[in-house]
Amino acid sequence: MKTSFSKVVSAVIAALAAEPPVCKAIYRARQAAIPAQDEQAIVVQWEQALPAAGTLQGAPIDWSTRLSVECYARSTDPNDNGDQAVDPLLASVYERLAEQATLGGIVFDLNVAGIQVETAVDGGRTGWVRIVYDASHRTYGNNLNDHEHGKDN
Repeated sequence: MKTSFSKVVSAVIAALAAEPPVCKAIYRARQAAIPAQDEQAIVVQWEQALPAAGTLQGAPIDWSTRLSVECYARSTDPNDNGDQAVDPLLASVYERLAEQATLGGIVFDLNVAGIQVETAVDGGRTGWVRIVYDASHRTYGNNLNDHEHGKDN
């Protein structure tokens, strides 16, 4: 059985991959370099989850789970910089997830906590943007499974 945290990551990936996908290459928690054939790529992973303070024993727990969505784009155009290469992908990811802020009911809300950018020159021009999200969701008090909004399952 998957934990609620794993389901949140799956829901973000599903939202980004829905037709039309924001990018062809969407990875889950990729640890190695992005393959050279991927001009654009996205990596989604969860980083940390903090429970709400003061939860009663056995009661559902509200969580704030920190996720990162990393966007990579390469350009061989000598007039582009890495930030220009990745900018359209950043806009697409941001807009898609803003349109689906509850991820189909998996979370109460998905909020942007920050955006980082880095660029490099590696035979082409590569841009990297990391969007950090905080997802609010709930689990049962005695396990890490979903607690659907308003339902006891």
